[in-house]
Amino acid sequence: MPKAVFVDEGDNVIGAGTPREAREKGIRHRIVRIFLLNAKGELLIQKRSEKVVSNPNKWDHSAAGHVDEGEDYSTAAYRELKEELGVSGVSLREVARYYMEETDEKESKKRFNALYVGTYNDEIVLDKKEVSEVRWIKIDELLAWIKRQPEDFTQGFIYGLKEFLKFQK
Repeated sequence: MPKAVFVDEGDNVIGAGTPREAREKGIRHRIVRIFLLNAKGELLIQKRSEKVVSNPNKWDHSAAGHVDEGEDYSTAAYRELKEELGVSGVSLREVARYYMEETDEKESKKRFNALYVGTYNDEIVLDKKEVSEVRWIKIDELLAWIKRQPEDFTQGFIYGLKEFLKFQK
């Protein structure tokens, strides 16, 4: 199993280990988050599988995941798209980098995030171990849903969406 990149407070690589180790020991690590938009301007969101360790059955970015040892952010973004959604050949733009700390399921997550955006209108093939379903949704409908039921979404998704909306302006 690939190891996640561990970093210091300046996002400099200091080692690698499992994502669980990072959460249990409060070690900073890198993650990528990807938003795909279609020709109608709708955003693709995914519902995390009930089988995943972190945030099962919650809605999240189109794809996301840890940066593995030996990867940079961009390489990890393309890998995650392929692994989770079967998507390749899309051009991604990095639109934000940010650091956030969150606690959910009683674990600490200290992560440097790189947010990417791309346009995609073709077939999606889900990795059912990680993703139970996907949905294309208009941004205004998504914001209304989050306002009504924020518990349906991961904390990281809500924060990432705010970063994405800054980019859209």
